[in-house]
Amino acid sequence: MKVFQALADALAAHGVDTVFGLMGNANLLYLPAFAEAGGRFVAVAHEAGAVAMADGHARMSGGIGVASVTHGPAFTNALTPLVEGVRSRSRVLLVTGDPPPVPTHFHQFDIATATAAAGAGYERVHEPASLVADLNRAMQRIVAERRPVVLNIPIALMQAEAGEQTPVALPVAPGPLAAPQAEALDGALGLIGSAGRPLVLAGYGAAAAGARDALIELADRTGAALATTVLGKELFAGHPRDIGIFGSLAHSVAGAVIAESDCVVAFGASLNMWTALGGDLFRGKKVVHVDTDPARFGSYTPVDEPVVGDARRTAEAMNALLEQTGITAANGAWAQRVARTLAGHSPQDDIDDRSGPDTVDIRTAMIRLDRVLPAERTVVSDIGRFDVGVWPYLRVADPMHFTVMGGFGSIGLGLAGAIGAAAAGTGRPVIATVGDGGFMMHLSEFTTAVRYRLPLVVVVLNDGAYGAEHYKLRNHGYDPAYSAFAWPDLAGLATAMGARALTIRKAGELDAVGELLPVLDGPLLVDVRLDPDVNLVRY
Repeated sequence: MKVFQALADALAAHGVDTVFGLMGNANLLYLPAFAEAGGRFVAVAHEAGAVAMADGHARMSGGIGVASVTHGPAFTNALTPLVEGVRSRSRVLLVTGDPPPVPTHFHQFDIATATAAAGAGYERVHEPASLVADLNRAMQRIVAERRPVVLNIPIALMQAEAGEQTPVALPVAPGPLAAPQAEALDGALGLIGSAGRPLVLAGYGAAAAGARDALIELADRTGAALATTVLGKELFAGHPRDIGIFGSLAHSVAGAVIAESDCVVAFGASLNMWTALGGDLFRGKKVVHVDTDPARFGSYTPVDEPVVGDARRTAEAMNALLEQTGITAANGAWAQRVARTLAGHSPQDDIDDRSGPDTVDIRTAMIRLDRVLPAERTVVSDIGRFDVGVWPYLRVADPMHFTVMGGFGSIGLGLAGAIGAAAAGTGRPVIATVGDGGFMMHLSEFTTAVRYRLPLVVVVLNDGAYGAEHYKLRNHGYDPAYSAFAWPDLAGLATAMGARALTIRKAGELDAVGELLPVLDGPLLVDVRLDPDVNLVRY
């Protein structure tokens, strides 16, 4: 058996069912071998799309997403989504390979150095007989280190005899940290117990740890308000003291609750600049920060009591200790006041609808779309100025059904990430929210969704400009038209590519999305027209 055949078999043995990639000399043989052995090879239009799709697939499947590119410029094309995966701690394997060992070969490139600069792990297949052992090591590192790994299989090895190989060894995931001992929680519980207006804040780490019930119990014992970061959104949906997103996207009632709170107990959240508003939201408050990664403590804002621990187990340990001391329902007046204030609030209360004759207010549009879509859905978001009108209003049933392709701050990866999520086959419809600029950056990948008939709804928030720049140019006294783009008709483009399409100029027109969704046999593009002069972001 040749190395390329052994690689195809080993990937399948590792449980890989899908590989996203663009063919070239370095991967020309193992990709069809993988497909002929029963795997699925999704051929993409650009190498960046392959890695972003693998990332989206990993985030929604819970497994390892696999991308494959050839050498030289193919690898450099993949660097931006590779960094995105690193910043988002994604489980991604990127398989590439050195070109022929000729010093003057024009694809020569130092893969190891570029990988290190990206922050990803690096492994190399050293000889034909070490192929499976090297792959095993790469897969184990992805799981253990929670970051992408690049596997370099030099093209010179591909057609060599593989010989006898080490058996495939499936990666072993590290278990959750043991619950902290009582003495490690003394300081944190002291701050919580002395607080009169506590607030429990949950991030993605809390959602991934399954900490919802334990955190609600903690909040009920202490009378705390409940809040989440963007990546933990909807974790506490339905609870009477759930104020929703904490930070720059907080609604008016949430903002008042945050301002009044005197102690924030954060679980599995990085407390980044948007959550903390540069630290402003924590000023004058005591902060307890629970996280599995001690490197996060104090990264963005000072912390009074750091606790290294798994969110669920730590919250359970806190509840047990509070039970022992007889604390079952503290701060009743604060709890009742928060619940009473929230009971009279709805998402529309903060909206001064700024729809125009031929444009729709993005917030109004998302509230309408939220109503017409099924509750069980996956939402994959790109980043851009549009986010402030999408994330607070387009809900999900579970925070694990929502992700943002924005860890590196690069627009344009959301579409490919959503395609990867759709290919994961979760049974939930996948909704991609992207800006017009980001969509046009990777327009070619829309054809990938068409070719594979993926039932994907791509919502393009189209203001005909790079929106943040449009606003900033005006602030600096320049003509914002420099940021404007006269795009072709997006619905017409999508139709020409073989997809269905809608152009939305009124919120009510979004009802058609709900009507089309049950019969989709491929992607649907929804071009939502916005006014570039309507700005919801403070810069």
